[in-house]
Amino acid sequence: IFLLFLNSNSFSENYVFGGVKIFNYGVDKSDLQQINTSLVNLGFSSSTSETDNTGVGFDVGMGVELADGFAVEAGYVNYGTLEITTKTTGPVENIKTEISGDGVTVAGVLNAEGFYLKGGIHSWDFTGKITASLGSSTEPLGTGTDPFFGIGYNANNLITSFEYYVIDDGDIASVSLSYKIPF
Repeated sequence: IFLLFLNSNSFSENYVFGGVKIFNYGVDKSDLQQINTSLVNLGFSSSTSETDNTGVGFDVGMGVELADGFAVEAGYVNYGTLEITTKTTGPVENIKTEISGDGVTVAGVLNAEGFYLKGGIHSWDFTGKITASLGSSTEPLGTGTDPFFGIGYNANNLITSFEYYVIDDGDIASVSLSYKIPF
């Protein structure tokens, strides 16, 4: 696929893109309650967890227009970091959980008058880090390949978009601001 991007004589437009993404991780109160219940079951007297459910990441990639209004893109995405803070009693402990990940994407893109629809797959990898008073531990959480979808608008190569990433039985979503450089 990389050779497609280098062969500019065969296609009307090649481009690179990149930008910042703000993620919503889809963690709800029942997810946090599950963490708290698990900690109480381990022997803590009580547990409360909270998160702002957002993180900042980015994406970069390359695209090639195969036909008028249709392009193929390949890229790298950093999903940012979800932080969950937990406070326990009996004994007192402050626990910070950080979940971060990245992935590669391949997608088809339909363009019409500045608007676009994107659909493809992303191969993801997530890692978790837990920090407490006795130290920290980092462990892999999982890898996989799932679909993702996007919708956006391109005005003079400045792109605003919404993207939805399926991850196993869950999902994350992002809004982003990117820039596209044709070559």
